[in-house]
Amino acid sequence: MSTSPAVVPSCAGASFGPAAGSVLSRIAGQAQARAHVCAVRSSEERVTYGELWERAGRVAAVVSAAAGGREKRRVAIGLAPGADWVGCLLGIWRAGAVAVPVNLDHPPARLRLLAGSADWLVHASQAIPDWWPASKPIVPFPRAETEPLPKSGPALTAAAGGRTACILHTSGSTGAPKPVLLPHSGLAHRITAFAGLYKIRAEDRIAQLAAGSVDVVLWETLLALTVGATLCVPHGRQRVPGIGLVRWLAAEQVTVATLTPTMLAALPEVTLPELRLLVVGGEALDPARFAYWIGRHQVANAYGPTEATIATHVAPHITADDQPAPLGRPVPGVEDFLLDEHDQPVPDGQPGHLHLAGVGLADGYAGLPDRTAHAFPTLTIGGRAVRVYRTGDRARRRPDGQLVYEGRIDRQLNLGGVRLEPEEVEAAALILDGVTAAAALAEPAGGRDVLALHVAVPSGRVTEAALRAHLAGLLPSTAVPARIHLHPSLPLTGYGKPDVHAIAALASPGAVPAAEPDGIAPVSTSPTVVLPDTVRQWWREATGAEPTSATTDFFSCGGDSLACVELLHRINETFGLEIPLADFTAQPTPAFLARALASTTREPS
Repeated sequence: MSTSPAVVPSCAGASFGPAAGSVLSRIAGQAQARAHVCAVRSSEERVTYGELWERAGRVAAVVSAAAGGREKRRVAIGLAPGADWVGCLLGIWRAGAVAVPVNLDHPPARLRLLAGSADWLVHASQAIPDWWPASKPIVPFPRAETEPLPKSGPALTAAAGGRTACILHTSGSTGAPKPVLLPHSGLAHRITAFAGLYKIRAEDRIAQLAAGSVDVVLWETLLALTVGATLCVPHGRQRVPGIGLVRWLAAEQVTVATLTPTMLAALPEVTLPELRLLVVGGEALDPARFAYWIGRHQVANAYGPTEATIATHVAPHITADDQPAPLGRPVPGVEDFLLDEHDQPVPDGQPGHLHLAGVGLADGYAGLPDRTAHAFPTLTIGGRAVRVYRTGDRARRRPDGQLVYEGRIDRQLNLGGVRLEPEEVEAAALILDGVTAAAALAEPAGGRDVLALHVAVPSGRVTEAALRAHLAGLLPSTAVPARIHLHPSLPLTGYGKPDVHAIAALASPGAVPAAEPDGIAPVSTSPTVVLPDTVRQWWREATGAEPTSATTDFFSCGGDSLACVELLHRINETFGLEIPLADFTAQPTPAFLARALASTTREPS
């Protein structure tokens, strides 16, 4: 880490208030009416509405003073989930700036790409993190003991910064994440609509389970704070779907939680008497698979891309008889259109390309005018001009008006509730010297689909371990392929591009034996490796297979990203280690774990 001087602006002479009609106006009202009620709670702290609003005021003061009237007011949130993260989000808006949430668990190379969408960084310390450009300033998060709350001065509101509330990044179809510009108006509309639809009330305790860089984290946070409810934030292994999360949900008496079907499938079927609402979204929902939860709780199926602000459709009461589960109807203020290849409406009951319009549509992709024009065209539908977003999803409308998902139009994948652009994975692979072609696609594995990457390595000097390590340094863990297949060449289309359909049909992709590239340490090739019995058991539970050799690949033998996180949390917690997720993703073998475990003498408790 570099230690360039941080920006520590004065807070004197500034005061801050909410913008009428924004989520801030409602949160400000709760801060005034419920000042002594708990707003955010976790195992580490309890923060009241009054304290949270005061914390946001300090952030607003330092951000405003640091900007000094400059037009560039895009502020990255470099904080872990918790009350400080929430206070930072609100403070950025109170200063009239644009929030740029990031996920600090992503590898530095990806964080550097996201940093391009921000002008400032609010960080927990004055040291500049490695991924943040040294040419851009940081604002240390203000603490109560060092930054007194300002009492007077010009009012700064969310409206002062313009219409944009935040910039969220989706997986990049061109090899880089796409920065989505979400307006305040759409955010306020969605939170109000769903608070009413789900009957959210001040007595609710709402779980904050999403990563800090996805739109669902805004839904969870603002849904709680705008009605005076309590936001409950888990930490560490509590965030990993499994017994730890279930115990936390029970202990916190959570009443509302949002999960993907993949996350819900990882939860043991236990009794959670306080849980009244499960909002499920992000991937296709199979009601028969989740009959246990549907029979005991209200389960809502929600749908909506980031480009249309969190969610646009909901089926509020899924039953076990729903086959398949519908996406539901659009919330008031949202329009949907099912169009053919000529952008004309399809007949009722026929599948078409889902286009969205109305309140909440993003203003486009920051700095990407061509992609914005393609994704957000203005079409003539029913004799009127309508600005729409092309979702890339196919759907059909049931006779009762609800939509049913019918798959993708484009190559975008949805695996485990995570939207992935294969082109981003392919572009990252092609950076590695020796890889001449790449194709990422979904492959079946144990009754589900996993991400697979086929690459051409004609020189034979790239190995699976080297390529995985390379990808782990560039991509979030969810985008690192579970399977990597090496080929001398890939079948091509007539246009000279990898033929995805032909590649998918390869029955037994052959690996290319090769030496490790220069500069990459080889992984141990010993036939056996000694792991503690508990770690071997956890490996079996995560993958369904035995770690038979030192080089057994966690992902190839059945593990996925969620199981990977669960395994590392167990090992780190039990043995007092801090194995980074990216390191294990790069070398997902028993040999790597054995080396890490050899660094500690602590026995499992």
